[in-house]
Amino acid sequence: MRKIILILGVTICVVLVGLGLIGCEGDEANQPSYILDIDPIFGSAKYNCKGCHTGATPPYLDLTTYEGLMNGSDNGKVVIPGDADHSFLYEKISQPIPSRGERMPLGGAFYLTSGEIRLIEDWINLGAKDN
Repeated sequence: MRKIILILGVTICVVLVGLGLIGCEGDEANQPSYILDIDPIFGSAKYNCKGCHTGATPPYLDLTTYEGLMNGSDNGKVVIPGDADHSFLYEKISQPIPSRGERMPLGGAFYLTSGEIRLIEDWINLGAKDN
């Protein structure tokens, strides 16, 4: 009886994955997208990241494009693909007292939600792809 239940369970899982109703770890469809998930956070009027970080003034970080973000600032790279814990961007949005400067967004009226921070963390840890 146990074998039948196990076979039935595996069969149902295979069918659901095949239909795209559930995903597998590492499945591209389950990974955060820069275009759909990350860029809208930076572009939100609530945080004004793109208004402050255009690359025109120190620290010369440009959050208006993927390329600008990945180029970093005059302090170096801010995103290390695959390593959120060592990415300065992640530190600046997640730590109450970053190693340099203040927590972002500056001023503290609105900080990113825990869900937004987790999304950026996952995106970085999964390679910070331009997708």
